[in-house]
Amino acid sequence: MHVTTLIPAYKTKYLVELLTGLVTQTLLPQRVVVSDDSPGGEFGALLRSPAMALAMRKLPIEIHQGPRAGAYENFKHLIQLWGNSTEFCHLMLDDDVLYPDFYMRHMMAHATGRHPCSISARWNSNERGQPVEGMPIPKAVWFSNDRTLLLDATVLFSTTLPECQNWLGEFSNCVMRKEVADLLAKPEFGGVSYAGLWDLGAFLAASLINPVAYIQDRLGAFRAGGEGHSAQILGKHMKAAHLGYGALALGATRIGRLGAEQARQAYAGLHQALCNRYQQEDDVSPFIDVMRRLSLGDATAEAEFLDLWNGFLASHKF
Repeated sequence: MHVTTLIPAYKTKYLVELLTGLVTQTLLPQRVVVSDDSPGGEFGALLRSPAMALAMRKLPIEIHQGPRAGAYENFKHLIQLWGNSTEFCHLMLDDDVLYPDFYMRHMMAHATGRHPCSISARWNSNERGQPVEGMPIPKAVWFSNDRTLLLDATVLFSTTLPECQNWLGEFSNCVMRKEVADLLAKPEFGGVSYAGLWDLGAFLAASLINPVAYIQDRLGAFRAGGEGHSAQILGKHMKAAHLGYGALALGATRIGRLGAEQARQAYAGLHQALCNRYQQEDDVSPFIDVMRRLSLGDATAEAEFLDLWNGFLASHKF
């Protein structure tokens, strides 16, 4: 079994750590495809520099110019560059941290059956890449003695959306088959886009195909703070990540994967979060009362939310 690493490149700051994570893998990827989305091609230039020559010799790296139309367009561009050339692909964001057994453990999980994707546990790290905390993994999962579990759609939808909690992580800790990679072209449930929560939405969509293989080992780290979107609470990406839970909840109810009470729980939690963080933000504050009404079961608020959501996505160019 072979895997291709797909790197949506933008920041050069962590390039050495990124290459170190790949070079030290106990099972190396067959291809490493870099789509350079940095404004002036700085990422590719540094990668081609003499300082990176050793890693370039050890890894099958290809460098392509990115579309420079936003992170998600770069993800889709990479999927096209991959072109199903290997059985598996892995979207590795340029600021996340990869530990040496990542690919070996994921391939071991995939060897047990045809799973749409495998997701491994990971740490949250500080800006220097040092692990500082784990994910809020449900106890029924984390306390299992099994190193790999198969989690179906019922489990994933019910443990993420009602509490607006993405305990699964990001694309960097997921290895996908073609059928999941294809889902990136249409990120929606029931006609409701989940842009802003592309990773969680893709994982949930994958579970509708077949149970997802969840690996208990913490095989990487998400770098919090620094220059990442997660550190910019008032930035458009964090706003979309909040509102995306409302979109996912609405879409999930439309396809019959979330009950009415579970949806109201999600809307209530999101309403409180919006009140706490975004009351003074003109692009988000209109959602607050709509979310309150949704939490009370007001069906007429669904169309209002969808209009506001589509307008938000259009105005922020998602």
